Amino acid sequence: MEPDSNSFQGDVSMKRKPTVKRVLNILSTVLLIAVILLVIVIFITRITGHVPSIFGYTIFRVQTESMTPTLEVGDVIVDKKVPAEEIKKGDIITYDCISGELKGQTITHRVVTDPQSRNGTYYYQTQGDRPGAELDDIVSYDQVEGKFIQKITWMNKIYTFFLSPYGLITFILIIMVLFGYEMISLLISYHSLDEKDDDYYEPKPKKKSKKRK
Repeated sequence: MEPDSNSFQGDVSMKRKPTVKRVLNILSTVLLIAVILLVIVIFITRITGHVPSIFGYTIFRVQTESMTPTLEVGDVIVDKKVPAEEIKKGDIITYDCISGELKGQTITHRVVTDPQSRNGTYYYQTQGDRPGAELDDIVSYDQVEGKFIQKITWMNKIYTFFLSPYGLITFILIIMVLFGYEMISLLISYHSLDEKDDDYYEPKPKKKSKKRK
């Protein structure tokens, strides 16, 4: 007896549907978590004026031309908190300025001399990359927010948009849509389970036994 090709194709399509649905659920969950984390970061930044660190990584946005041509105004960069001894001459670091006209601001400049260690604390001489830039005041490791890891060139417009009022509204709408999708998926899953349970517990009609004459 030859196998029915139509039934075989039907079995394959039935197997594909749960797989595709599972992949979509995973992607939507990951996207929802990423959006929520990004919203939290942006809200904390707007309220406190300080960017929170996630797993040791911090995102900053270049505000001045002091690091041109290496970093341009608006560039979004990622820094990582590293031990003091891992910061070397030539590295770019982000630190909190505690003196001078820029006191209270966060600065991203390059370490231009070999770090010095005094009484167990590391100190760094920094300077902007812009031609003619003056040397900064000496920076201690306690001021360092992180070491420059990567520049995210495409994120400038996205970062600018989502920091605007329209961007925050868009964020909220995205969260609502993703959350609604997750809730609908859960309801459908529970409904399917209930139907299976009903089918399982539904009493089957008893077969009438034939009486012997």
